[in-house]
Amino acid sequence: MTSIVVDPSSNFFLSGSSDAMIHVWALPSILSFSPDASRSPIHTLSTHRGPISSIACGHSSSTANIAVSISGDKSAIVWDYHNGQALRTYLLPEIPTAVTLDPADRAFYVAYADGSLQTIDFYDDMQKTTSIDVLRDSASSHRPIQPPPKSRFNAESQKLGAALCLSLSWDGTTIVSGHASGKIALWDIAKSNYLSTPANLPGPVSNLRFLPPTGFPNAPEPTFKIQAIVKPKQDAGLTSSANGLIPPNYTLNLQLTGRLRSTHVSATEKRSAGKSAFEEALTHSSFPASMLEESLAELDSWVAQPKGSSASTADFMALDESAVNAADSSGNTQQAEVKELKKQLASLQRIQKVTFSQLSDLREENDYFKGQEKKRAERTKTRAKRKMGTNGASRNHTNGDVEMNDGTDATSGSESDDTDAADQS
Repeated sequence: MTSIVVDPSSNFFLSGSSDAMIHVWALPSILSFSPDASRSPIHTLSTHRGPISSIACGHSSSTANIAVSISGDKSAIVWDYHNGQALRTYLLPEIPTAVTLDPADRAFYVAYADGSLQTIDFYDDMQKTTSIDVLRDSASSHRPIQPPPKSRFNAESQKLGAALCLSLSWDGTTIVSGHASGKIALWDIAKSNYLSTPANLPGPVSNLRFLPPTGFPNAPEPTFKIQAIVKPKQDAGLTSSANGLIPPNYTLNLQLTGRLRSTHVSATEKRSAGKSAFEEALTHSSFPASMLEESLAELDSWVAQPKGSSASTADFMALDESAVNAADSSGNTQQAEVKELKKQLASLQRIQKVTFSQLSDLREENDYFKGQEKKRAERTKTRAKRKMGTNGASRNHTNGDVEMNDGTDATSGSESDDTDAADQS
C-alpha cells in the first residue's frame, strides 16, 4: 500500500498500492462486530497502469464527492468513488509525486520530481462555453486531457529538490510543499509564484498538513472527547452471536466537554435563545468598557469580604438556565455597589479636572512673577550705570573744568525717582 485517505463523511476510505489498484472500503463494515459483515472493498478502480503515488479526497460529505489519484504512468484521474466511475483523465508531462485538492473542489495541484508545481482546473475554457458540467459528462470521460504548459510553475533558483507532499491553506490562497532536500516552500496560487522557505529540516519532508482554523463565533463544538483509541475486537465478535451486537467486556471511555443538553423544565420563565453578553464579548474584537468596570468591581467585592464569610455563588451544576438566573438574584446588592463606585469615579474625575485647571493658573502666575523679577533686575543695572556716569562728571568739575549743565541731572534724578516709585508699586 502506497497511500490511504478517508473521505469527509468517515464512511469510506480509499487505498492505493503499487499494483496500480485503488480500493474503496466501507468503514462501518470494516469495524462491524457481525461476522456476516463484508470486509472486502466495495469498488476496485483499475484504470491506472503504474504504481499509485498519492490520492486526494474532496471536501464534500455527499454522494457527489470526488477523489483524485496520480500514478507512475504520468496520469491523474478524477473518480466518483461512490459509483466506481472515472470522470476525467489528465495526461501529465512527468511522473507526479504529490496531489492536493482545492477547498471548493474546483481544481487540484500536482507536484513533480524537479520541485515544480502545476495547477489543473476542472472548469477550464471548455466549461465556459457550455452549460453542462463537463467534469461529469459521460460523453467526454473517455477522452484524456493534457493541461497547458503555462499552468506549471517552479523556483529553480531555490534548489528545493523533489516535491514529496503538498498541503493547501483553508482559504485556498497559499500552498505549502515539502521537498526531499528538507525545505518547506510557500507558494502564491493566484500569481503562481514562489513566496518563501519558512523552514529547512535536516531530512526529507514526507508529509504536511494545515491545521483547521479555529475561533469562529458560530463554529459547532463537540460535546464529548474520546480519551483513548479503542481497537476493534474482531475475535470477540466471531465468538458471539451473529447479530452485530457489541461483545461483552468491550468498553469505550469518553469525557463530556460542554454543558449537558437538557429540556427546559421551567413553566414560568422562557429559555433564552441567543448567546449571553459575555459569550458575545469573547468573540468580539474588544471587551465593552462597562463589562470591564463591573468585573473589576466584582473582584474588589470578593477581596473586601471578611475571612469568615463566603460569597453566594450560582449552582453551576444546575441543568436549567432559569435556576442559574434565580441564583443570581442575590447580586442586586453588588449592582448597587457598582453604581455607587461609578458615581465616586465621576466625582474623582471632576476633581481631577478642577485640579488641572488650578495647576494651569499657578503656572501662568509663576511665569508672570518671573518676568517682573527680570525687569526689576534690568532697571537696577540701568541705575547703577547712571550713578557711575554722575560720579565721573563731579570729579571733572573739581579739577577746574567748566561743564555746561542744561538740567540733564535734574531730569535723570526725576527719572530715577519715577523708576523707584514704579518698583515700589
